[in-house]
Amino acid sequence: MKLRRFNEAGISAFRDELAQLRANPERDPNLQLLEHRDFTEVVTPEVQVVDEYFQTKAEAARYLSAILRKLPTSAVERDAGLWTWLSLFFFESVCKRNHGKLCVKNDYYYIFAVGNIRHFYRHLLFISWHMLRLSPNFNRLFLSSPLATLPKVISEVAMRLYITRIPAVFEVLDRLYWDETRNRHKAGITDAKVRAGDLTHRFPVRIRQLEKTYDLMSLTADQMLELLGEEFAFARPKSRSLFDL
Repeated sequence: MKLRRFNEAGISAFRDELAQLRANPERDPNLQLLEHRDFTEVVTPEVQVVDEYFQTKAEAARYLSAILRKLPTSAVERDAGLWTWLSLFFFESVCKRNHGKLCVKNDYYYIFAVGNIRHFYRHLLFISWHMLRLSPNFNRLFLSSPLATLPKVISEVAMRLYITRIPAVFEVLDRLYWDETRNRHKAGITDAKVRAGDLTHRFPVRIRQLEKTYDLMSLTADQMLELLGEEFAFARPKSRSLFDL
């Protein structure tokens, strides 16, 4: 099928469809909306999209990165109609069934809230593509989880734009919070309770403190880990210091 985008009427129709699926979760989504001439338009330059099933965000991110590479990134990242249309196209991947019933979450998981600082990162397909674009090499902390979920480890980082703009930060986060033994993020890093060196509370505070004194945009991961202090020393390379670099 040719890649399309919803217009405003199409987004509204999909919103109504989500409400109907919540009321009757045993039925299938109305896929006729995908090519409805009153609700959609073909994206240019034309792109072919194939119905795939994605288990993880990494799988979705790689596929979306490949099919969207011909389109201007600045336009893609603000195209609410495109991302909302993709949600319906890949609906079986972004909305799981439990005993035959669709588990439809809040609209913002499927309808892209472009420009909304509280919700843009909640869109399941967009955030997968976005995190891969931000960090092609250090993204397992964010992309290893099932596509249909939004772990706090993603939202705690993505909602803080001042963190995602630091070039070395994704390597730092990977070294701080990835559990090599369990092959997942470390336990307790996003708990409500404040913990030494945690992601939710202490890491953002420390970054805000450091940016008042240092040019974080120019630091390497090793330098950032050194500056974070003893609270974060569990990820610091042994026998190396900032002054050795």
